[in-house]
Amino acid sequence: MRSVQSIGKLSNRIIRRSPHAAFRPPTAAIASITSPPPSHPSPRHLPTAPHITHDRHLTTAYTGTPSDGKLHHSLLAHLIPHKSTLKDGRRVEVDFFQHSPHQIEECEWFAGMALMNLVIREGLSWPFEHEFESVDDYRGYFLSHTAFVVRALDNGMDAAKRNSSSKGEILGCFYIKPNFPGRCSHVCNGGFITAPRFRGLGVARLMGGVFLRAARDMGYKSSYFNLVFKSNVGSVKLWESLGFERVCVLEKAARLEGLKDGELDTAYGYRYDLEKLPEDYLGIEAASHRR
Repeated sequence: MRSVQSIGKLSNRIIRRSPHAAFRPPTAAIASITSPPPSHPSPRHLPTAPHITHDRHLTTAYTGTPSDGKLHHSLLAHLIPHKSTLKDGRRVEVDFFQHSPHQIEECEWFAGMALMNLVIREGLSWPFEHEFESVDDYRGYFLSHTAFVVRALDNGMDAAKRNSSSKGEILGCFYIKPNFPGRCSHVCNGGFITAPRFRGLGVARLMGGVFLRAARDMGYKSSYFNLVFKSNVGSVKLWESLGFERVCVLEKAARLEGLKDGELDTAYGYRYDLEKLPEDYLGIEAASHRR
């Protein structure tokens, strides 16, 4: 059996050969981890307490402890998996990443890492310049707290209606984690990736809506996105249409691909007050720990 690192590198080579292809996991059933690894701390408060601790030692939006992305998963039992329908009629679900140590090649961790490395190579929407070389490095960033995939429940076509896609394919992924450590860890951050060939189908809007509901129900008080680049017009429109408030303008913030030599893009900071989110947001009743 191949090592975890070798399979990860294989998935990256596949994506490099076809820069606009989405990672396609096999459709066989994938068993999820039944208990969190030792790196997961237990909440210091019961779910019924008014505050839930998200802090980890020296945690920020860009660092963390390698894990499975299921921190505080029990607080989302009323929401996840969340089933929905995209613009093209395809049924999808927002769910936690699935992984089995006995079925390495079917692990969704590698699908997520392949998409992460793809957007890094694009150089248009994330600040990173270097790809993740191992799945543990990727897990330390993307899966350190709570993370999700958008998984296809039907076969279908891509956004251009030229290439088929399979049931079980990962169309996008996102995470929720503290933006800052310690006394500011109640402010969360989110990172979102839609597979390029499925952009325009409503995947990002679905992830944004579930992000707001899940973050609020896990006890975060507000959300702040540090770097939404001005040139990423679709992202700017999405967050503003979902009710995020632009609270910061950082000029000359990013060296992005496609810009003229020496040109730097502007970054916006967006905030959402999660305490103002309706209890039945997404049409789902309040979780028991919030009643």
